[in-house]
Amino acid sequence: MAALAYAAHPAAEIFGPILAGDEMLALRTDIADHGLRVPITLHEGKILDGRNRYAACRLAGVEPRFEEWSGTGSPIEWVLSLNLHRRHLDASQRAMVGARAMPQLEAEAKERQRRGGREKVPVNLPEAGDSRDKAAALVNVSGRSIDAASAVQERASPELVASVWAGKIAVSAAADLLDRSHEVQAEIVRKVESGEAKNFHAAKNELNRSDRVEKLAEISRGSKPLDGVRPAPILYADPPWRYEHVETESRAIENQNPTMALEDICALGPTIPATPDAVLFLWATSPKLAEAMEVLRAWGFSYRTCAVWDKEKIGMGYYFRQQHELLLVATRGSPPTPAPADRPSSVVRVARGTHSAKPAEFAGLIEAMYPELPKVELFSRTPRAGWVGWGNQAA
Repeated sequence: MAALAYAAHPAAEIFGPILAGDEMLALRTDIADHGLRVPITLHEGKILDGRNRYAACRLAGVEPRFEEWSGTGSPIEWVLSLNLHRRHLDASQRAMVGARAMPQLEAEAKERQRRGGREKVPVNLPEAGDSRDKAAALVNVSGRSIDAASAVQERASPELVASVWAGKIAVSAAADLLDRSHEVQAEIVRKVESGEAKNFHAAKNELNRSDRVEKLAEISRGSKPLDGVRPAPILYADPPWRYEHVETESRAIENQNPTMALEDICALGPTIPATPDAVLFLWATSPKLAEAMEVLRAWGFSYRTCAVWDKEKIGMGYYFRQQHELLLVATRGSPPTPAPADRPSSVVRVARGTHSAKPAEFAGLIEAMYPELPKVELFSRTPRAGWVGWGNQAA
């Protein structure tokens, strides 16, 4: 296409670049088939309204028609009024338009001051320094939205700015990303526009989770070891509960593995190798559920939820014959939750194995929930690849 014979008036450019791609093709086709219905408005030798129509005429080989702007007052206000009624813009898009209009409103105010009353000027022009509030009123948004839009246009990546202009990301959401690099901003836009993330908030949450996971891993690597084990953000524990209410059962358990009294398990709290932000997965049988809650409190954790191990085969019990155990989930500080795609079912059906041994599937689930973070198995009895064992039986 040849260079335009008419440049755009600054007031016309506040609505961003001219159409491109399919949108321009559709306009060109319409003008080629039906001619130019609405003349292009000129002011001071520049296009005040109709940049897209002018470009489409040039592409279609149609001679454009012009008319001189005959309005009174401010050209920028006329352009705003005309286009805000013509286009379906959301609040964020209007804020971006208002932010781009501010410099021109300010320039008009300074020109008014320069004239010093020697010429009659429209009374609706803003005073110098009042362009922000004037722009907000003209586009019907808050001054705070104008501030956010200005910051986005000045500091955001081109991809993020374009996404806000297109109405895909809110200006307030974009402003929350200004402390991130342009590369990160562009990546969030890519995830939103490609559908990889359901929406902006999902993409941002994924980014925040990634940041927290990286920080936790770094803290864990730099922590001073406790009992030779460096504190970790993911803990997995199967305490050696002591069953004292039935002598034969207690002796049977002791013969398999040494047990500990509740007060001794609770007393381990200060030595537990956990980072300030941590998740604890703690095994508890139904009879020991209340004691397990005491252990969580003693170790400085708060209960969140649990999973159920369905052992497939029924066992003994005084009220119900037990076929399940509970894996409690507790946290301290503010550890990240697993990514949505890595959250397993709360019921896992696996046949029971040797006495008190927990299926390896559960350690695998935890690894899938937190693949990036260091992990410690408390009361470890056998080494587990990728884990650090802690306890008097740990190798």
